[in-house]
Amino acid sequence: MDRQEEVIQYLQNSVAQANLRADAYVYDENRRAQPTRSLYVKLRKYVDAYLDNESNPRWICLSGVRGVGKTTLLAQLYKATNLPIERKLYLSVDQATRSLNVSLADILEAYETILGRVFEQLNDPVILFLDEVQYEKDWAIILKGVYDRTKKVLVIATGSSALSLQTNPDVARRAVFETLYPMSFCEYMKIVHGKYEIKSLGKELRKIIFESSTAEEVHRGLLQVQPKVRRYWAGIDRLEIDRYLRYGTLPFAIGLKNEGLAYEQMKKTIDRVIDTDIRQMGNFSNEVITKIGAVLYAVAGSDSISLTKLAGILGLSKDSLSEVFQMLEKSETLFRVYPYGSPYTQVRKPSKYLFASPAFRSMYFNFIGQVQQGDNLKGRLLEDLAGVYIRRYLQMRPNPSMSYDSAQGGADLIVGFGHERIIMEIGWGAKGFRQVDNTAKRVSAKYKLSISQTSLKISDDKTSVNIPLAYFLLT
Repeated sequence: MDRQEEVIQYLQNSVAQANLRADAYVYDENRRAQPTRSLYVKLRKYVDAYLDNESNPRWICLSGVRGVGKTTLLAQLYKATNLPIERKLYLSVDQATRSLNVSLADILEAYETILGRVFEQLNDPVILFLDEVQYEKDWAIILKGVYDRTKKVLVIATGSSALSLQTNPDVARRAVFETLYPMSFCEYMKIVHGKYEIKSLGKELRKIIFESSTAEEVHRGLLQVQPKVRRYWAGIDRLEIDRYLRYGTLPFAIGLKNEGLAYEQMKKTIDRVIDTDIRQMGNFSNEVITKIGAVLYAVAGSDSISLTKLAGILGLSKDSLSEVFQMLEKSETLFRVYPYGSPYTQVRKPSKYLFASPAFRSMYFNFIGQVQQGDNLKGRLLEDLAGVYIRRYLQMRPNPSMSYDSAQGGADLIVGFGHERIIMEIGWGAKGFRQVDNTAKRVSAKYKLSISQTSLKISDDKTSVNIPLAYFLLT
């Protein structure tokens, strides 16, 4: 059998078995359909609009940190798409190219043979569901070629790094980019307990918290939705918040038998990011690769990172360490939060690094053996989570920014939209207004928010609001 025939046979088997492979992600052990994520609705609309009138977008790139659920989402879309099985290709590009030792171009050429005509001659729509495309070095050029050759093909491609999916300017002009973030608390409750969110409540809360004009407007708006918030939380064990913070943001973790197994799987996920993703994206020696785990361990136990100090501790050059952090950001494992101020201030003072999911920091604290526990740990997990929630919201706003106050006793985050600023402090237990007030002396903001396990309250001077964590978790 020659190579082309081998690829054709592989694809024929893939097409024939695609439903069975997708079923493993779509259904639980009792053959009940798994609940879908919020982003599924948006992606399904893209697919339906394309099938109705072949409208744009015809190329969708879906990114997200490893373990966040991209493969499951792709499988759910595949199963929900009403096309003959031969006209929808569900394929792991990473697995196929490595198994066959061929390129994505070879695979798509073989698929044209199965279809019986080249893409330019198609009369009916075809959808390519391509998982983990970033391991094909020329994926962008290959898929651009498909995009330019025909309007009869919709491409949905996933990758673990938004930056690696956007490096080609031709892709950026043609594709729509969507990010699958770690699960929200409402998604967690829906998947674990079958409890569905109250329609439009999350949207209302986001608008109140981030788009009000004054603290008084925030307070007034939250009082108005208070009955809905209380109705959602009725019957929920408050220990669910603790479980959610520790491991519930990653879909694969909640299906495991115990927390220890979840952390073991997270460690394997991080190891693959280091040994596969970063090794591919960067140009590091084995010595540097072996120290990346120690870099993440240091981040897990630190409020902010001084590159000079950490480089000295690890025996790395500052330039090498800086490149490691860039790759950890590119792989979407970490998110960098710069100190508030001028570009000079941002270079001179240390940055803060948040984990893409609080579950990863939790793994370092609990599985590897960090000594810090209790409220300090939960506070840091909450800060990671706030970063996830806020980044998810900021992608919908023009000119967004997120920084932190590097001064002693300053606030955790400063969120910006154009010229507007909101000062935010996030913590476990009860939080007052001291830290947001300290930052307000240096940063002009439309209002200040303190988010913690406290009651809803506005400050005496009407410039700050205490927001209970129970409200923020539903945004």
